[in-house]
Amino acid sequence: MNKYQILSVAAASLIAAGAMAAAPAAHAASMTKCFGVATAGHNDCAGMSGLHSCKGQATAYYIPGDFRVVPAGTCEKMGGMDRAQAKAVMTKDSKVIAFEAKVQEKARG
Repeated sequence: MNKYQILSVAAASLIAAGAMAAAPAAHAASMTKCFGVATAGHNDCAGMSGLHSCKGQATAYYIPGDFRVVPAGTCEKMGGMDRAQAKAVMTKDSKVIAFEAKVQEKARG
């Protein structure tokens, strides 16, 4: 292999690596946080509830402050909320109880 072939292979490798690095960024842009739909042990990262600090630590189902990252446009269909809606629900215990009952009813079918 001569010097030019080595350089062209190296350049092609760099271009391919750059294209692959851009793919997750595009995928991440089509995802959104959906609050109130996480099940026990299946939350993504720490939520607003302050009950835990990491992914997979939710101990209950459908806590309004816990979220899952879902494809954009699917959160509402799942019965979830965006961050602002979740904050509004979490201001009163009665709203939290009503939200959890609504989501559990929807999950039952």
